[in-house]
Amino acid sequence: MKSYTLFFWLWMLFWSLLLPLSGTAASLMPGGARPAGMAHAMVAIYDFWALTHNQAGMARIRSPAAAFHAENRYMIPELSQAAAGYVHPAAEGTMGVALNWFGNALYHEGAAGLSYARMFGDKLAAGVMLSYRFISIGEGYGGTGTIAAEIGLICEVLPGLQVGAHIDNPGRARITAYEYLDHDERLPSVIRSGLAYTFSEGLQASLEVEKDIRYPARARIGLEYAYGERIMLRTGLTTRPMTNSFGFGLKSGNWQFDLASSYHYVLGYSPQAGVLYQW
Repeated sequence: MKSYTLFFWLWMLFWSLLLPLSGTAASLMPGGARPAGMAHAMVAIYDFWALTHNQAGMARIRSPAAAFHAENRYMIPELSQAAAGYVHPAAEGTMGVALNWFGNALYHEGAAGLSYARMFGDKLAAGVMLSYRFISIGEGYGGTGTIAAEIGLICEVLPGLQVGAHIDNPGRARITAYEYLDHDERLPSVIRSGLAYTFSEGLQASLEVEKDIRYPARARIGLEYAYGERIMLRTGLTTRPMTNSFGFGLKSGNWQFDLASSYHYVLGYSPQAGVLYQW
C-alpha cells in the first residue's frame, strides 16, 4: 500500500509541473519498432525500448540486451531517424545506454544518454536518465547542445493492470540563449501518463495521454497480440494528428525482429524496422 501511495503523489506532482512550463526547441521521437507498431503507447509497459519511453520499464530486464531501430519518416530520407541501445542488469537494478539521431547533413539533432532503473518491492519501478542532446545546422551555421533529464514510474495497481508516468526534461534545459533578443530557447518538457492491461497470455492493451508543452494534449492507444511464443501482431492509434500504426514481430532464439509503420492521413507512411539480441 505504501508503494501505491508514493506512486499516486508522484504522479500528481508530475501533472502539477505541467502548468508553468514553456519551451520551443525540437525533440526526438522515442525509439523501437515494437513501440511504433503500438503507436508508442508504452509509458506503462516493461520493455527494452523503455530506454527512450519510460526508463522505469527497464527494471525487470534480467539479462543483457542490445537493439537497433531505424525509421524513414514519411518516406523522406532527410527525415530519417535511427536509435540504438544496450541494457545490462546491475546488482541493485538495470543500467542502460541509448543513442538517437535524426536528420541529414544540413540539419540534424541527436541524443546520447545513460539510464538506471530498479524495482522497489514487487509492484513499483522507478527509472531516470541523463542525456546530452544536440542540434547542428550545416554549411557553417554550427550547433549547440545541453544536458537534460528524464524520470519515470510504473506501478502494478491490480493483477495485470499497470499505471505509468514519465516526464522528459522537467528542468526545461536551455539549448541556447539569444542575448540580443532577451530570449532563451529551451528543450520542450513532455509529460506522459497512462495504463496497460494484460487480458490474457496473448493480449495486451495500453492507453496513454501525452502533453508536450508546445501543443494540445494527445492520446495514444496500442494493442499487441502474441500468437504463440514467436509471433506478435500490433496496432495502434494516435490523435493530434490522427495517425494509424501497425506492426509485426518475430522471435527466433535470442533474436527478435520487428517491422512497423505509421500512416498520417496527409503525409503518408513512415516505415520502421528493428532488431534486438538478448544474451
